[in-house]
This record gives sequence, C-alpha cells and structure tokens, in this order.
Amino acid sequence: MGMIKVAKAPRTGLGALGLSGEEQPVAFSILFADGQTAKKGGKGSVVAEPDLLRRAFRAGECRLTLDDGLVLRVAVIAHTEGGDTAYFELR
Repeated sequence: MGMIKVAKAPRTGLGALGLSGEEQPVAFSILFADGQTAKKGGKGSVVAEPDLLRRAFRAGECRLTLDDGLVLRVAVIAHTEGGDTAYFELR
C-alpha cells in the first residue's frame, strides 16, 4: 500500500494587488507548496478587473496582500486578454 496523498486545500479570500504604487482589490486563491506558508513557494489565481490583470501580467512581478496582511511577491504567468482571472507563481 502506498501513501495516500491528501489534496491540500487552497487558501482563498479577498486581498489587494499592488502594482506601480497603487493597490486594487482582488479575490485570490493560493495553493502553498507546503500547505500553510509561502516559504516553499506556491501558485494561485486572482480575479480582478481585466485592465489591472493585463498590467500585472506586463509588469511581471507585483505584490499580493492577503486578508490577514501577509504580503507576497508574485509573478503573473498567465492571463487571457480581456479575462477577469490571472494565474501567478510565488517569488
């Protein structure tokens, strides 16, 4: 019998995406690699205005502030033009 892998639940909530001096509200979903913290990295998605996500994608790296005040450095790696969801990796 092998080990049963338990799927880690993503952390979801409302936060803010910080980009070139401005903060905009976003909904986020993050899956931390270790299940709890950003120490080992992770990935996730944000839902926001398409224009904000387009700019975040172009900028490459931005800040994601979670609802508990934790600030993460994220790199937006995928965004569909005009879409309201972007995908990121923790830096």
